Amino acid sequence: MSNHNIKTITLKPILSKDAINNKEGQYFSENHYTEYNPIVKSNTDVYGIEEDGTKKLLFKFRKNVIPDKICIDAYHALEKHAKHKNSNRGAAAGKLKLSKLPSHVGKITKTDSFRVFYKTKSGKVSRDNISNISQSNIAGYYDRPDRNNYNNNNNNNNNNKNNKNKTKKKLIPMCRTTQFTKKNIEKWNNTIPLIKEADKLFKKLVPDRYKIQLDRANKTPKFQIANTAYSTITINYNWRTATHCDKGDLDEGFGNLIVLEKSKSKKSEKSKDYNGGYLGFPRWGICVDVRQGDFLAMDVHEFHSNTPIIGDGRLSVVCYLRKKMINCKK
Repeated sequence: MSNHNIKTITLKPILSKDAINNKEGQYFSENHYTEYNPIVKSNTDVYGIEEDGTKKLLFKFRKNVIPDKICIDAYHALEKHAKHKNSNRGAAAGKLKLSKLPSHVGKITKTDSFRVFYKTKSGKVSRDNISNISQSNIAGYYDRPDRNNYNNNNNNNNNNKNNKNKTKKKLIPMCRTTQFTKKNIEKWNNTIPLIKEADKLFKKLVPDRYKIQLDRANKTPKFQIANTAYSTITINYNWRTATHCDKGDLDEGFGNLIVLEKSKSKKSEKSKDYNGGYLGFPRWGICVDVRQGDFLAMDVHEFHSNTPIIGDGRLSVVCYLRKKMINCKK
């Protein structure tokens, strides 16, 4: 990975902070980006100059730096889990549409831009607040209780006539191993090499942020993925995210994105390549085409989203450190 073949781009924002805040949960097409800059498809470092003159790193992109076998093994390990449908992604799942909510939702009792409270079709008041359905799931470790387990336990308590304590319990930070990692040991082990490759590239490309994140991860080794700077991965299958910022990961850290492709992992099925799905930073008017084998270190606290995905088979893996894991330090 020679520095001689790396392009550097420095940009000024094309949208103000107020303007991009008002675009949260909305989508940007490819035209929004190509009007200002070509799509990034080669080794490139991109910086932004804020209105006050501050220079910041937006992303560093590297082509073909992860071995194909590692990508293929990870795809096979993660594909089924990535396709599960969830309704807890908030702004990333876009503005609310009734047609995109789970089928068990009945009457809406309260709503905001990205989440609803509701009664089920049987008339039961749900304690969950949900967003549009997406094929987005987590693996590794997490800093919140499992919502399904919590609800089941709570329902059992409420159904117990001898239980005199009817007060509601609060969902407090409680670090745990995710269900996928706990129950799919072989698949998780086949994913670890990909995560370690991301960790090595993160260390090389953004060493200052990497050191901060690794030092923090080392403080909670029970919830650290294989001695890396990560606690968690989010996997998205063929999901076009709406404009959002990531809010649960370490502010001083950096997000890492990898894409796995069905067409390269299941050649016997003669899968076709998908098109689009570019990762865009709409405030800065630039997007990047991340494909299998590539690596993107990105500022996930900047608003970002995807362009339309045409076809099938894009599985993205985001590696990061949950900032509230530190609450589980012993």
